Amino acid sequence: MFYIIQIFLSFASSASSASLVEPMNYYQYTQFQAPLSWEAISSSSLDQAISNCQQSFKWQRWNCPSNDFIRRRTAPSGAQELDREDVYVAAISMAAILHTLTKDCANGVIAGCGCSDNALNVPCAHEPAKAMQLYEQRYGIGAGAPAHNQRVVGALLERSLEQECHCKRHNAQGSCLEEQCVQVLKPFESVAQDLLNMYDDAIQLDTTTRNLKIMWQNIPLDSLVYMLDSPNYCQPEASGRWAGTRGRQCAKHTASSADERLSCQQLCRVCGFRVRSQHVRSERRCNCKLVWGFRLQCDVCVQLERQYSCY
Repeated sequence: MFYIIQIFLSFASSASSASLVEPMNYYQYTQFQAPLSWEAISSSSLDQAISNCQQSFKWQRWNCPSNDFIRRRTAPSGAQELDREDVYVAAISMAAILHTLTKDCANGVIAGCGCSDNALNVPCAHEPAKAMQLYEQRYGIGAGAPAHNQRVVGALLERSLEQECHCKRHNAQGSCLEEQCVQVLKPFESVAQDLLNMYDDAIQLDTTTRNLKIMWQNIPLDSLVYMLDSPNYCQPEASGRWAGTRGRQCAKHTASSADERLSCQQLCRVCGFRVRSQHVRSERRCNCKLVWGFRLQCDVCVQLERQYSCY
């Protein structure tokens, strides 16, 4: 009976200590950790990267088609054959992987890559530099423009750290007596927006012998570089990587962003197409109310919406 009581008390003690850790959601004990799976990290990260890319380029001539994104990601061009979109795809893919890996390591999801000083630190600071080391061990460093752009992404993740504080000790009244602060990554959407700005401001280098021997350390680590002009995305690509802008929807006066407001000009007129305006009929449920028997009863409302497209 004595031993049974001891075991019960030990479980109660463990549960009590776990209740202090669990709300912080930072570290899980080693028996719940899994080995690092690059396949799982890459799959979830690239889904996030493609989704963000398509949202960012929705109103541009290159609208980040999934097939083209995957082709650029899985069969990248040589260091001398990178256009601006090649560089962006590589950068946002790498940033998504590093972001996921950094957070999973700090949260204790992956075995063997928690906090540097003490694997049981709670909360655990985010360490993108450590994720970068693991990334380079897996994918290599490369040379020339790809290597420079990798360093740019790594430096961006380091600059994307911000301080997050949690209360470590409360008094009897519930006020915080002591805070514990760690560095954590900004949301991925914020990192992706910085990459989009870098895409807009990317530096083009030609492929002369002089530029191929450039001292890469003289190019700032907030500038992506590329070599080739982008293709003409107005027309469809022969193998189906992008469909061109004919038939693409554009927006006009009520648009919320500058890209959207200029989309009819950029997608249609610049590409030699006209803008077609038409009313599109749609139906939606409206005037809904609860009736006898707690059933939801709705009317069907017809709405005419003006849409613009390239033809």
